[in-house]
Amino acid sequence: MNWTRIGIVGFVGLCVWAAWPKGNDATPPRPLLIRAALKQVDDPVVILGDSIVRRASFPRAVCGRPIINAGIDGSTTSSGLDAMLTKALGGKQAAMVVISLGLNDAAIPLNTDLYRTNYFALLATLKSTTPRMAIATVTPVEAGKADSPRINNETIDGYNALLPTIVGDAGASLVTIPSMPAKYTNDGIHLNDAGYAIWTKALLEGVSEILCKGK
Repeated sequence: MNWTRIGIVGFVGLCVWAAWPKGNDATPPRPLLIRAALKQVDDPVVILGDSIVRRASFPRAVCGRPIINAGIDGSTTSSGLDAMLTKALGGKQAAMVVISLGLNDAAIPLNTDLYRTNYFALLATLKSTTPRMAIATVTPVEAGKADSPRINNETIDGYNALLPTIVGDAGASLVTIPSMPAKYTNDGIHLNDAGYAIWTKALLEGVSEILCKGK
């Protein structure tokens, strides 16, 4: 793999930011940054999801494949992430696509039947972009924090109960996020350092189990 190309992904993103018009909208749209990063690498592992993904810190690579953080704040299973990623890849293939979605669906709240339908549609489109797909289970809400009342953990439990069937029918894999310790979020929803230490470790171990075994 060409590590020089991987090393300049951050520089490309900085160039995109520098070229973007400044003012009220000083930050380039996330899809533009994701597309710029994907143009610089081959066979990436793409982590697709909402703000939990976007705020995560990943290593440069896993199993010798570059990692691209494709998290976008506020994303749900019906946000069109599949179309965004297909366009951003520009005809290239990803070595693996990992999806982590559900918290914003639960905030609506989206019933389990529609959650299942949306996830199937998302995976059906993404299947053309990669030979390997995985879904991460949804982290529960931490009670007693400012944003905790926005989401009902029973809804999240319902989503997680569906995921084994969804991945089985879609030919994907399941990455199970383990139970969190006390005080694992900043606001009840978004993970703090303690939460990310567990979440990121579980995600990367899941990717390694699937991707490295298939090399």
